[in-house]
Amino acid sequence: MFAFIFDSVGFGEWFLLLAVVLIVVGPKKLPSAARTIGGYYAKFRRAAEGFKRQLLDMETEFNKAAEEAEKGVNGAFKSEGDESTAVPAMVDGDVPAADASPEPAAAAPSEPAVSGSDAETPKEA
Repeated sequence: MFAFIFDSVGFGEWFLLLAVVLIVVGPKKLPSAARTIGGYYAKFRRAAEGFKRQLLDMETEFNKAAEEAEKGVNGAFKSEGDESTAVPAMVDGDVPAADASPEPAAAAPSEPAVSGSDAETPKEA
């Protein structure tokens, strides 16, 4: 995991880093500081692993739900014999939908209906 760190940092840099840590922390507290840092690192790895596991579980559940939905759609719109063409055929418009029935067009009136009294007398302002 940290192979890139060991490759990019030379021996002299590690020695300098260890000397700075030894001066800052002190020789008596260095083992407990190392344990504390190691404990935090372990907690971080466990949390990251749990998060990764949750993401993988969610992906698995999503894939199962997608497969079930695809099976349901293919079963509902099954073409004659070939399931792999059922959904694409519906999308392309090759297979008519079950409830697609043409609606009769309503006849539009040719002239508006006018009552006799309104048509003969103009209105005065």
